[in-house]
Amino acid sequence: MSDLILEAGGTLGFAFHVLFMLFNVFIIVQFYFSKSFYNNFSTEEPKIVFRGPFGAVFITILIMSILLTFDVTGNTYDENVVQYKFWYSFLFMLMAIALISAILRYFNVVSNYGVTPNIRVIMFPLIGLIIILLKTFT
Repeated sequence: MSDLILEAGGTLGFAFHVLFMLFNVFIIVQFYFSKSFYNNFSTEEPKIVFRGPFGAVFITILIMSILLTFDVTGNTYDENVVQYKFWYSFLFMLMAIALISAILRYFNVVSNYGVTPNIRVIMFPLIGLIIILLKTFT
């Protein structure tokens, strides 16, 4: 276990890895098991989108995070440092694009499909972005 913590960048880095995985689990549970998540939508289209492509993306992110954090491949430290940099660069871009999209939807710049904007739409990608930034700079 100490090798995994060392490889993740220390205790704080490992804690942020685990926190990010829990954040992804929370989002996946909301997409697939929360009935109240879809109450505000007037059509079935958002349910299909969240349980389809978005759900697949977040499940993939969770699986990749688990594989990298717990070193399933058994790579050396130098190789994993490169993998982590690539992985967190990808996650940063994904969360930044999601945050921009959420802000545009919150301020009604793009269509909301008849849904009244809620601040929760901005909070999900913002929390992910903050966790990634804290992991990157600590």
